[in-house]
Amino acid sequence: MAKLGPRLRKVMRRLPDNMAMKSEDRVVGGRAISALWVAGGASLALFPALPGYPDTRIVLTELIAAGALLWGLFGTFLCPWKKINKLVSPISSLVAFIVIPVAVAVSGQSQSAAWICLYWTVPIGCYFYPRPFGATLIILAILAQACPLWYDHRAWHDGYLGTLLISGLGYVVVGCGVLAGKELYDRLRLRSETFAAEQEALRRAASAVMRGEERDSVFALVTTELAALIHGDLAGIFERTGEKEVTILSAWARTDEQTPALGTVMPIVPGAAVHEAIVKGAAARSDGLDTKPGTIGHGFGFVSSVVAPVVIHGEIWGVIGLASHSPGGFNRYDEKRLEAFAELLANIVSSLDERSRLERQALTDQLTGLLNHRALHQRLTAELSRAERSGRQLTVAMLDLDNFKEINDAGGHSSGDEALRVVARCLAEVSRAGDCVGRLGGDEFMWILPDTDGHQALKAIERARELISRADLEPRKPTTSAGICDTSSTSDPAELVRRADIALYASKAAGRDQVTLYDADVASALEPQARGAWIERAQTLAGLRALARAVDAKDPATSEHSERVASFAGRLAQAAGWTDERVARLREAGLVHDVGKLAIPDALLTKPGLLTDRERIQINEHVELSVRIVGNILSDEQVTWIRGHHERPDGRGYPDGLLAEEICDGAALLALADAWDVMTVGRTYSRRKSSEEAYAECVELTGAQFMETAVQALTALRDVGGLEEAPLPEVLAEPALNG
Repeated sequence: MAKLGPRLRKVMRRLPDNMAMKSEDRVVGGRAISALWVAGGASLALFPALPGYPDTRIVLTELIAAGALLWGLFGTFLCPWKKINKLVSPISSLVAFIVIPVAVAVSGQSQSAAWICLYWTVPIGCYFYPRPFGATLIILAILAQACPLWYDHRAWHDGYLGTLLISGLGYVVVGCGVLAGKELYDRLRLRSETFAAEQEALRRAASAVMRGEERDSVFALVTTELAALIHGDLAGIFERTGEKEVTILSAWARTDEQTPALGTVMPIVPGAAVHEAIVKGAAARSDGLDTKPGTIGHGFGFVSSVVAPVVIHGEIWGVIGLASHSPGGFNRYDEKRLEAFAELLANIVSSLDERSRLERQALTDQLTGLLNHRALHQRLTAELSRAERSGRQLTVAMLDLDNFKEINDAGGHSSGDEALRVVARCLAEVSRAGDCVGRLGGDEFMWILPDTDGHQALKAIERARELISRADLEPRKPTTSAGICDTSSTSDPAELVRRADIALYASKAAGRDQVTLYDADVASALEPQARGAWIERAQTLAGLRALARAVDAKDPATSEHSERVASFAGRLAQAAGWTDERVARLREAGLVHDVGKLAIPDALLTKPGLLTDRERIQINEHVELSVRIVGNILSDEQVTWIRGHHERPDGRGYPDGLLAEEICDGAALLALADAWDVMTVGRTYSRRKSSEEAYAECVELTGAQFMETAVQALTALRDVGGLEEAPLPEVLAEPALNG
């Protein structure tokens, strides 16, 4: 019983929908019903003229006839059927089932012919009204014709029962036939109207998809088309983003204030139309939305809705629906139309997904999953336009896998493909969300870094280069060379790529596995007279680095010593506030600072015990030898750094015994980096110290072995967590092209 009240209220709310004519039939149906009143009134007015009509009932008969005529004439010619309440017409028809029995009673009872008017009412009513109300009219017609059985005893004996039986069957057959025919007609008309609307909407939506419009734009168009097809105060598309929630993808409302924000996540409220549509997999209507917290109606005042599920590949992708401020604002015809429109939306969503898939394929390199050549240049043009509008810099980096042919020759094309995939994964791992990384073709990659200048990009490229060089890949580890150019040099996309490619060429010529930033000196290498000298210097320096590594390889304890010193010296210089250019020069000097040890016997270099004075003098001579070797290759400043990296502020260093004020900053940093590697890596003659122990020793020896400025840089590096227990090369040097 507790559930009876809400169900009854629900039935009562939907009662007008089950009685009223459709809006498009209201004018014609109202006039047709009125015309029946005119015909019935005119016929009844003629009854008194028939032979044997009782004189006592003439006045009442004519009054009934006049009333019927007046109402019929008003409904036929004057009544504004579009504007008046939709229940006026069904009430008019119901009144007929009172007036006609009365007319029968006053015009001869069971002998009267006035009941013939019921035959007019039944087919007309069954045609224009909904099926439930049409069936009700059939029952009322039978009951109305049976009324004489209650007050006229002649009706039981003069054959009236037979007439009633035949008439009743006629009402049922004719009425049901009209109802079935009208239902078929309605379905065909609805299908025709919906098909026409769908085709027009599909044409416009397909045109939008073909024009390449964005997904949001296409959804907005679909929502507008839905609002035009089925009238409501709100129309929307909702994607199912969870078991208990949907997200608003598109919405249209009559006023901006009632338009929900796109992207809003809403709960699927049990009992609401969205929930019913998803559960049943069919269209559903709901009234009383203002009483359900969490629904759109609760927030914007809509009180009725109709929703249909959007099914794609057998799964409910989401729903499409409308809401209204009016109770019972939608009917079963709207459900059918919405279901058809939901099928249209499902096709559109599938088309958009397929278009997105094809676009991704067209813009994606199939081997690496990165952007391809076409996509990279499209993004470069777009990012350059954005950089020009914002006034910020943009950098392009060109990267190339070193000795790619040798990788293919050694391990086959599968090894080459795997090397390319490794490079792609490393670049994707290091790059930021707003960067664009892609494969131009072959073994060449491009990296677009918005809001980034060349020096900032250099650090990122170096991280990627190191990550690639540490990849575990057989038969040989991959290395990459890179060139960088930013928009401070040029803003023309083709020229920007060309200059980055020139810098890449410089890295290749300098020995590979390096990063070069394009500048004036790199540009000068393009000149025929300068190119040879530049390449010769770069190749000579690469050879010296190889010799330095050979020196380190003499003793396992000093393996990669030069690279670690170069890396740590660069980090100290960064902590000291050096420019990127000077940092790069210091790293370059650090890589070859011990190249003179090539002339020192291996037995002396690896001697575990204390050195004699003669042996110490022989060891110290490596500094002079290093200076002579690099003197014609590095800049004067770099040579000074290498010559002074064993000097001490207390004057006890070598080779010149300089005092604190005579030691340059680069030499001081190299000296500290060299000693730091000895302390933290260990030697045959000394144990390995932790970073904190080494730091404490450096602080203790400030002013004696180490310059105060160098220890200050070490402290700054320690404060930001830059000291490592086992330091590895962070960034190897790029060619110092203007040295």
